Amino acid sequence: MRLLLFYLVLVIAQGFLAALMNPFPTPDLFMLAVLILLWRIQPWQLVLLAYGVGLLQDLMGAGVLGVHAFALAAAALAASIVRAQLTQSGVFERGLVILSAEAGKWLAMVPLLLWLTGSSESLVRMGAVAAVESVLTVAAGLLLLPWGAALLQRSRLLRKELL
Repeated sequence: MRLLLFYLVLVIAQGFLAALMNPFPTPDLFMLAVLILLWRIQPWQLVLLAYGVGLLQDLMGAGVLGVHAFALAAAALAASIVRAQLTQSGVFERGLVILSAEAGKWLAMVPLLLWLTGSSESLVRMGAVAAVESVLTVAAGLLLLPWGAALLQRSRLLRKELL
Protein backbone atom coordinates (compact mmCIF):
# COMPACT_ATOMS: atom_id res chain seq x y z
CA MET A 1 0.00 0.00 0.00
CA ARG A 2 2.85 2.39 0.85
CA LEU A 3 4.52 1.63 -2.46
CA LEU A 4 1.35 2.41 -4.39
CA LEU A 5 0.99 5.65 -2.45
CA PHE A 6 4.62 6.49 -3.25
CA TYR A 7 4.03 6.09 -6.99
CA LEU A 8 0.79 8.08 -6.77
CA VAL A 9 2.66 10.90 -5.01
CA LEU A 10 5.28 10.84 -7.80
CA VAL A 11 2.62 11.27 -10.48
CA ILE A 12 0.90 14.08 -8.58
CA ALA A 13 4.23 15.75 -7.83
CA GLN A 14 5.17 15.65 -11.52
CA GLY A 15 2.02 17.56 -12.42
CA PHE A 16 2.38 19.96 -9.51
CA LEU A 17 6.03 20.72 -10.31
CA ALA A 18 5.21 21.23 -13.99
CA ALA A 19 2.65 23.89 -13.04
CA LEU A 20 4.89 25.44 -10.39
CA MET A 21 8.03 25.70 -12.55
CA ASN A 22 6.14 26.57 -15.74
CA PRO A 23 8.79 28.21 -17.92
CA PHE A 24 11.54 25.88 -16.68
CA PRO A 25 11.81 22.09 -17.10
CA THR A 26 11.04 19.85 -14.16
CA PRO A 27 12.78 16.71 -12.96
CA ASP A 28 11.56 13.61 -14.76
CA LEU A 29 9.81 11.77 -11.95
CA PHE A 30 8.35 9.23 -14.38
CA MET A 31 11.88 8.13 -15.26
CA LEU A 32 12.81 7.96 -11.58
CA ALA A 33 9.74 5.82 -10.93
CA VAL A 34 11.08 3.35 -13.48
CA LEU A 35 14.67 3.53 -12.19
CA ILE A 36 13.53 2.57 -8.70
CA LEU A 37 12.84 -0.88 -10.12
CA LEU A 38 16.27 -1.14 -11.79
CA TRP A 39 17.72 -3.23 -8.99
CA ARG A 40 14.62 -5.47 -8.76
CA ILE A 41 13.67 -6.67 -12.24
CA GLN A 42 15.43 -7.94 -15.34
CA PRO A 43 16.60 -5.36 -17.92
CA TRP A 44 14.16 -6.49 -20.63
CA GLN A 45 11.29 -6.21 -18.16
CA LEU A 46 12.50 -2.75 -17.15
CA VAL A 47 12.59 -1.57 -20.77
CA LEU A 48 9.04 -2.84 -21.37
CA LEU A 49 7.84 -1.24 -18.14
CA ALA A 50 9.56 2.03 -19.08
CA TYR A 51 7.83 1.98 -22.45
CA GLY A 52 4.46 1.51 -20.72
CA VAL A 53 5.17 4.30 -18.23
CA GLY A 54 6.20 6.53 -21.14
CA LEU A 55 2.94 5.79 -22.91
CA LEU A 56 1.10 6.70 -19.72
CA GLN A 57 3.09 9.93 -19.60
CA ASP A 58 2.19 10.67 -23.22
CA LEU A 59 -1.49 9.99 -22.53
CA MET A 60 -1.52 12.19 -19.41
CA GLY A 61 0.35 15.03 -21.10
CA ALA A 62 -0.27 16.77 -24.35
CA GLY A 63 2.69 15.34 -26.23
CA VAL A 64 2.97 13.19 -29.30
CA LEU A 65 2.03 9.62 -28.48
CA GLY A 66 5.12 7.43 -28.23
CA VAL A 67 7.88 10.03 -27.87
CA HIS A 68 8.21 9.75 -24.10
CA ALA A 69 7.64 6.01 -24.33
CA PHE A 70 10.58 5.56 -26.68
CA ALA A 71 12.74 7.96 -24.66
CA LEU A 72 12.00 6.22 -21.34
CA ALA A 73 12.71 2.83 -22.88
CA ALA A 74 16.07 4.16 -24.08
CA ALA A 75 16.73 5.59 -20.61
CA ALA A 76 15.98 2.23 -18.99
CA LEU A 77 18.27 0.47 -21.45
CA ALA A 78 21.13 2.92 -20.80
CA ALA A 79 20.66 2.67 -17.04
CA SER A 80 20.62 -1.14 -17.23
CA ILE A 81 23.87 -1.18 -19.20
CA VAL A 82 25.61 1.13 -16.72
CA ARG A 83 24.15 -0.73 -13.72
CA ALA A 84 25.54 -4.03 -15.04
CA GLN A 85 29.05 -2.53 -14.94
CA LEU A 86 28.81 -1.32 -11.33
CA THR A 87 29.45 -3.42 -8.26
CA GLN A 88 28.03 -1.18 -5.54
CA SER A 89 24.94 0.96 -5.11
CA GLY A 90 26.17 4.03 -3.24
CA VAL A 91 25.42 7.68 -3.91
CA PHE A 92 28.00 8.00 -6.70
CA GLU A 93 26.70 4.89 -8.45
CA ARG A 94 23.09 6.05 -8.19
CA GLY A 95 24.04 9.43 -9.60
CA LEU A 96 25.91 7.77 -12.46
CA VAL A 97 22.95 5.53 -13.25
CA ILE A 98 20.54 8.47 -13.27
CA LEU A 99 22.89 10.54 -15.41
CA SER A 100 23.29 7.69 -17.90
CA ALA A 101 19.52 7.26 -18.03
CA GLU A 102 19.14 10.97 -18.76
CA ALA A 103 21.77 10.73 -21.50
CA GLY A 104 20.00 7.72 -23.04
CA LYS A 105 16.67 9.49 -22.87
CA TRP A 106 17.92 12.61 -24.61
CA LEU A 107 19.93 10.66 -27.18
CA ALA A 108 16.68 8.99 -28.18
CA MET A 109 14.45 12.05 -27.84
CA VAL A 110 16.50 14.67 -29.72
CA PRO A 111 16.34 12.92 -33.14
CA LEU A 112 12.61 12.34 -32.66
CA LEU A 113 12.00 15.99 -31.79
CA LEU A 114 14.14 17.17 -34.69
CA TRP A 115 12.18 14.92 -37.01
CA LEU A 116 8.84 16.12 -35.63
CA THR A 117 9.72 19.82 -35.80
CA GLY A 118 11.44 19.56 -39.16
CA SER A 119 14.19 22.04 -38.32
CA SER A 120 17.37 22.15 -36.32
CA GLU A 121 16.74 25.70 -35.06
CA SER A 122 15.48 24.44 -31.71
CA LEU A 123 18.57 22.31 -31.05
CA VAL A 124 20.11 24.90 -28.69
CA ARG A 125 16.87 25.15 -26.74
CA MET A 126 16.67 21.36 -26.44
CA GLY A 127 20.22 21.35 -25.08
CA ALA A 128 19.32 23.90 -22.43
CA VAL A 129 16.21 21.98 -21.46
CA ALA A 130 18.18 18.73 -21.30
CA ALA A 131 20.87 20.27 -19.09
CA VAL A 132 18.46 21.80 -16.59
CA GLU A 133 16.25 18.71 -16.50
CA SER A 134 19.25 16.42 -16.04
CA VAL A 135 20.58 18.39 -13.08
CA LEU A 136 17.15 18.48 -11.42
CA THR A 137 16.50 14.80 -12.13
CA VAL A 138 19.83 13.71 -10.65
CA ALA A 139 19.18 15.82 -7.54
CA ALA A 140 15.65 14.46 -7.14
CA GLY A 141 16.82 10.92 -7.89
CA LEU A 142 19.48 10.99 -5.19
CA LEU A 143 16.68 11.72 -2.73
CA LEU A 144 13.93 9.50 -4.15
CA LEU A 145 15.77 6.33 -5.21
CA PRO A 146 16.82 5.30 -1.67
CA TRP A 147 13.31 6.01 -0.41
CA GLY A 148 11.73 3.91 -3.17
CA ALA A 149 14.27 1.12 -2.65
CA ALA A 150 13.45 1.04 1.05
CA LEU A 151 9.74 0.79 0.28
CA LEU A 152 10.39 -2.02 -2.20
CA GLN A 153 12.55 -3.85 0.33
CA ARG A 154 9.74 -3.72 2.88
CA SER A 155 7.17 -5.05 0.47
CA ARG A 156 7.01 -8.57 -0.81
CA LEU A 157 6.47 -7.41 -4.38
CA LEU A 158 9.07 -7.95 -7.07
CA ARG A 159 11.54 -9.99 -5.05
CA LYS A 160 14.33 -11.39 -7.22
CA GLU A 161 13.65 -14.96 -6.14
CA LEU A 162 10.03 -14.67 -7.26
CA LEU A 163 10.91 -13.34 -10.71
